[in-house]
Amino acid sequence: MQRWSLLINAFVLLACVGNAQIILPGKFIDERYPLFNDSIIAQEGIENITIRVMRKPSSSPIYDDGRRITYHFNELGRLISFQKVFPSIAGRVDTSSLTFIYRNDILQARSEKIGKYRKRISFDYINTHHIVETIKVKHGGMDWDELGKEEVKRNETRSDEQILISELRGGVNESAYQQTIKTLTADRHPIKKEVWFGSRLSSSESFEYSNGLLSSYSLNNPQKGSSIKIDYDTSSLLQEEGEWCEYEVCKNWSIVYYDTGLPKAFILMNTKTQDMEIWEYRYSYR
Repeated sequence: MQRWSLLINAFVLLACVGNAQIILPGKFIDERYPLFNDSIIAQEGIENITIRVMRKPSSSPIYDDGRRITYHFNELGRLISFQKVFPSIAGRVDTSSLTFIYRNDILQARSEKIGKYRKRISFDYINTHHIVETIKVKHGGMDWDELGKEEVKRNETRSDEQILISELRGGVNESAYQQTIKTLTADRHPIKKEVWFGSRLSSSESFEYSNGLLSSYSLNNPQKGSSIKIDYDTSSLLQEEGEWCEYEVCKNWSIVYYDTGLPKAFILMNTKTQDMEIWEYRYSYR
């Protein structure tokens, strides 16, 4: 009965936002953590979401070792900052963060901070198919040092069934060293994405659909030696359960909700060992 009550409350929230989901299937930051629906974040007045990452070994209490993932949003629901806090050796805490700067709803700069190291990329939009990026770095209180500039040139072709987007990245007026190839459906749903360095495949993503919903997402990264595959239930719009396979270990995943209809926790369970990883969602509002 409680599960049905939670589902009803969640459907009420979804109906208010055009049957959209707050957690976007198949879209991630840092190749693991979810991205959120801008319109729902703005409508609910959510300023921050913090994920408390905990683990529960089989037959043991829940253990919290201090891992935190925090998202900060502007009034339009855009992600403007993403921060990870993880415990490290000798009681040290490692923190990394990404910051996104917008002007007129267009991304102008992205910065990364890991400890005392900072990297900043500014975007100069020559036109819709040509961007020049200026890359600067600094350490501690030192001045910013410009590493150089890169340009991204984009080409888009269409057929009756698919859209093909090719992006070439290289130094300004130099030969491209990286190519990204994206394949979309005619209504712009992603099907495949590949990143190539010369003739070497760096990473590939693929998307499959059923009942008009994403049924499977996979990411293979030969360079890192990692892979992830996530299957989604397509029997309802909520898509609140499925299977998550990472490093050849598969777990069942599910989402539970607050009475407001917002996600309360994301639960990953190893069905063989009964060990769980729990991502608890906490919200702060404007």
